[in-house]
Amino acid sequence: MLSVTPVLLSVLFLALGHGLVPEGCPRLDFPDDMVIQVVGASITLSCVDRVSENNASIHWKLGDKPIAPQLGRREVVEGKLVLRSVQHSDSGNYSCYLDGHRLRTLFLLLVDPLEEPVFSCHRKSFFSSIQCEWSPLKKPSPHTKAILLVKQANQKDKIFQRPCHYLPGLQKFSCSLNLKEGDDSPYLAIICVTNGAVRKSSKIHQLGGYETLQPDPPADITVTAIDRSPHKLKVTWKDPPSWNSTFYRLQFELRYWAENSTTYTTVKEKHHQLIISDALIGTKHTVQIRALEEFNNGRWSEWSKEITGTPWTETKTFEVGRKLVISTQVPTTSNNYSTKHSPEDPESISNTQPVPGSTHLSYTFLLSGGSLVLGMALFIAIIMRYRKKSKLTTLKEGKPNMLPPHSLDQVPEKPQSTTVLVPLISPSVSASSSEPTNNIPGPSGKDIANTQSLYDITNRDYFFPR
Repeated sequence: MLSVTPVLLSVLFLALGHGLVPEGCPRLDFPDDMVIQVVGASITLSCVDRVSENNASIHWKLGDKPIAPQLGRREVVEGKLVLRSVQHSDSGNYSCYLDGHRLRTLFLLLVDPLEEPVFSCHRKSFFSSIQCEWSPLKKPSPHTKAILLVKQANQKDKIFQRPCHYLPGLQKFSCSLNLKEGDDSPYLAIICVTNGAVRKSSKIHQLGGYETLQPDPPADITVTAIDRSPHKLKVTWKDPPSWNSTFYRLQFELRYWAENSTTYTTVKEKHHQLIISDALIGTKHTVQIRALEEFNNGRWSEWSKEITGTPWTETKTFEVGRKLVISTQVPTTSNNYSTKHSPEDPESISNTQPVPGSTHLSYTFLLSGGSLVLGMALFIAIIMRYRKKSKLTTLKEGKPNMLPPHSLDQVPEKPQSTTVLVPLISPSVSASSSEPTNNIPGPSGKDIANTQSLYDITNRDYFFPR
């Protein structure tokens, strides 16, 4: 806090140093044969210092070309060359001659008019110097020089100056003033500029050790998504490198907004990270941060560059679909396929991405094939069941009187009688008691029912008991 009011300081500075300011502006030393004038003004060039009768015989040249009088622009009066409303094209070497002999050569340098300096001062930390800067509206001439004049308010006589350097890349003048770390004394400063033809000074600028504090924007800003948190973003940052202090701290202000949004949210934070909890799902957000000394000394820094980030979103994977596509691919004998998808190169298969729609076709193919196999199996089972049932019904209802004749290679129908274990080979019959078979009368249906299982070696019930 300044102990003296700004008005009083200004009056004091004007009373003590106003008469010294023009004298304090830098004076440019030029050769005696160089004349500097502002564009648009008038100038008179003299060939000799005294007036003589021969002045009427003096003529002038610009370089090697004689100068002819031009109405309203140039004329020779008593040997003097008068130039009005001079422009940059009028710059050059002017020589005067008498009777063919050159008497004098003057170099005329034309410069643009000076503008009144308007500057500002700031310091990036308590340990850095105060930088005062002025950006002219037009590029100054190469001979233009500026200087910073500083006076401490509570000292009457001490005025010190600091040179200002023009930075072509930034197109501004920069002046540096070193103060001690704890120096919060009030200072008054002006910038004085000259181009050799004229001099101009700025208005009085009031300086204070703490009031000029303005840090750089925060550095290393990151905006990252938080896993499984679709509404959150994590923002981290660091102090600017120019804030080279761990004793003095900064406070921060963030502003962020969603993509295509016309409003933004502002949050103040004392630490170096912040969790944004109201982010929009799947929407890109933009974040900017600025810094200020923790006790509100000085001014806020400029806003940092825009940093963007998007909240976490769940990604749907199609691993099952990819496996089905790979397993249902039909091998081909093409050499090209065997080279690209050989079994020795499983990586070429695992990296294969499904073509859009191929997963749907695989499911359709599997469903159709499975349905066809199931239908065929069911049809075969119904047919077998029907045949078995019809045979059983025929044996139940039919009453044959004798076994139907059949050859040895035919399999007889399965009877409905219970299974009886009998010897595999029938008992032998003596030759004396046997008679030709064709004379033996056929047995009755009852005998057949009792004896067909004993002598029928084609009976399946013997070989396949139930």
